Amino acid sequence: MKFKIPGLKKIDVLLLRSYVGPFAVTFFLSMFLFLMQFLWKFIDELVGKGIAPDLLAKLIFYSLADLVPMAMPLTIMVAGLMTFGNLSESFELVAMKSNGISLLRALRPIFLLMCCLAVMNFMFLNYVIPKAKLEQAGMLIDMRSKKPTFNLAEGIFYHQIEGFAIRVGKKESDNQTVRDVLIYEYKKDDSKRLNVVRAEWGTMKLTNDQRVLNFTLYKGVRYEEMTNSPEYRKTQPFNQMFFEKQQIQIDLSSLDYQFSDRDLIASDYRLQNVSQLFKEIDTFHLKCNSLKADNSRYLGRYLHIPGVMTVDTQLTAFKRSTTIFDPLNESRILKNYPETQQATIAASAINHARSIKSTVEGLMTSLDFEETDINLYKSELHKKFAFSILVILLFLISAPLGAIIRKGGIGMPLVISVVLFVLFYAVNLTGEKMGKEGIVPVWMGSWMSSMLLFPIGVIITYRASIDKSFQGTNPLKNWFVSIWQKWKQKRSATPIVKNLTGFKPTDNNPISEELE
Repeated sequence: MKFKIPGLKKIDVLLLRSYVGPFAVTFFLSMFLFLMQFLWKFIDELVGKGIAPDLLAKLIFYSLADLVPMAMPLTIMVAGLMTFGNLSESFELVAMKSNGISLLRALRPIFLLMCCLAVMNFMFLNYVIPKAKLEQAGMLIDMRSKKPTFNLAEGIFYHQIEGFAIRVGKKESDNQTVRDVLIYEYKKDDSKRLNVVRAEWGTMKLTNDQRVLNFTLYKGVRYEEMTNSPEYRKTQPFNQMFFEKQQIQIDLSSLDYQFSDRDLIASDYRLQNVSQLFKEIDTFHLKCNSLKADNSRYLGRYLHIPGVMTVDTQLTAFKRSTTIFDPLNESRILKNYPETQQATIAASAINHARSIKSTVEGLMTSLDFEETDINLYKSELHKKFAFSILVILLFLISAPLGAIIRKGGIGMPLVISVVLFVLFYAVNLTGEKMGKEGIVPVWMGSWMSSMLLFPIGVIITYRASIDKSFQGTNPLKNWFVSIWQKWKQKRSATPIVKNLTGFKPTDNNPISEELE
């Protein structure tokens, strides 16, 4: 017995099957490409440190979760273009329309699928991504701080073992026998105390757990400084001991992989869900209001401003004020005091004014920092919603565009998808940066790519629904072409000044600054 969804017809099943196949293939290919980019970015920090395969597998697993928001836009565009490009190229869309099925009706089942995918994408961004990013960031920090595996090179001191510096002159082919061995041993309780061991040759072997290095040295000498001797600073005495054979065990636990505390980085705005972001934003707003109140109270003591007035109220009242204040005449005020005190009073007033200015600037700097943090948290909050809606917008662009270009396969759809993805990515990064820096409102920066894609999607969907391509008569295109032609004619008609001899720019000349 086949399972049937109520309201789902055979044509809907056909369209969904046509879309799911390219979607799955493109998604896995996109994830693979972005994963290769991630590994290439951090390959230098991971190679040569003896990281266990299971730890690398965990890092890749958490990284894959973080790469889903990057792969999803490209996947939707390629799948939409391929599916409806194939349907249009094979005249299946024409057959549907001849049977009374419009393009909008053909888009409906996949559109509903995209709505479900948008909800799933939001849940993924809100609950899975923060935890995956937390583990990924923690593991990257641990792997970066991990010391390289024990590997002695000829003629080079190895300093990665805590308390030791080891050099060997030559290593034999068995990778165990070494010659011309020199070991500096630093005492943990006294960094200035130094023991030196030198041997003609020896063997080294790691234990099975790779945590202890056993050195067996032959025909050598050991020097030990006697720092506890009262005559050390004058004569610097030391013990010298010759040996035929000596064994040294060196602890390699400092080279082990160390797990850091994840709570140290959990407060980052990129690692929080929606409820946590709302809570942090409210906290920052309270801090900003507190700083504004402190600034208002501090200035009120000197400017005689009522304490109940906020900084914004003070600025508004000052802008609306029509009172013209006379400039302060310092000499007239100082005449009321003896000449012997005038210099002291003036210096005290200047220092007091500088102190007030410094305090106010410090409060304003703190306020700027808090507002910058608010922008970061707000940007991340809007991003979770914007990326979810983006799933629907990209489908409304790619699917009708595929029906218009009538090219299936992987060639043309991939080229168009990459161009659209680069455009989307550039606009999205620019908008986020402008929002975080306060150049534009945070919501505008986060939704800038969506605001750009929405009218494009509406126009493409409309033109595809009426079977009208982008070739031929286009009023919008003609309007831009006419503006371009007028600008070219105006530019060609502008006379070129070839000789500026004797020209002297004046203050009234608008180009004087550029010529100077």
